[in-house]
Amino acid sequence: MQVIWNTLVICCLGFIIIISIYNETGIFVLVKTVSGYFVIMIEAFVICFAGEYLSLKGKSIANAIYESMWYDMPSNKNKIIVFIIMRSQKRLAITAGKMMDMSLETFTRIMKASASYVSVLNAMY
Repeated sequence: MQVIWNTLVICCLGFIIIISIYNETGIFVLVKTVSGYFVIMIEAFVICFAGEYLSLKGKSIANAIYESMWYDMPSNKNKIIVFIIMRSQKRLAITAGKMMDMSLETFTRIMKASASYVSVLNAMY
């Protein structure tokens, strides 16, 4: 829900920015709307960046363990390392409702969708 609401809020604030530029309502309304727009955009970016960071760290754990000399270790430690390698084959990710992974690609899609909605609203206005 957070992703959907962030997309809609970014869209609405972008539309309000366009309206306030056309109507010349004042610098205070414009500054307040632009600051809200950037805050919501940064919130979406932080969530997506955290998902991307988690995925990259999961991959680096798998690579680090695989590149270690796990085959020369004693058998009791070798079993633990093999278990970690098997677990690391499943990708770590932050998801939005188990529908999409939060990554920088998702952030790009959110911004593209918001820009599309703003252009549609601007054409209708």
